[in-house]
Amino acid sequence: MSDVQRNRPPRRDNFRRGGGGGFNRGGYRGDRPSGPSGPGIDYRALVEYVAKSLAEKPEDVSVESFERGGGTVAIKVKLADEDVGRFIGKAGRNIEALRTLVRVASSRDRKRVFVDLANAPVAGQHFAPRGRRPSGGEVTA
Repeated sequence: MSDVQRNRPPRRDNFRRGGGGGFNRGGYRGDRPSGPSGPGIDYRALVEYVAKSLAEKPEDVSVESFERGGGTVAIKVKLADEDVGRFIGKAGRNIEALRTLVRVASSRDRKRVFVDLANAPVAGQHFAPRGRRPSGGEVTA
């Protein structure tokens, strides 16, 4: 030990004695509001903003919101056919990220919000994995 360290008074940690700084170890939450405060979140506008940001044709994006009752909200997103794949994302990552974002935002209001894509595949259109041949009796060369 140096001479400076020997002459210094012993260090006292405030959090051990219940004083000022340190870790919040108790149940006291004086700095946080107890319930939801401020205006509620407009989930439809949030989904519309993300959808228009992802779309190449943002003018074709329409978002509708429906109250189902019991604190449940359904949001339907309609996009141009060219933008559906981009909205869904690779392996559904984009739409799942949007659903997670809305779920976290709605947990503060204790609501359940569902985000669905209103675009349905065109009748007769089949999406087969790449590299697979159509199932049929004959083999084409």
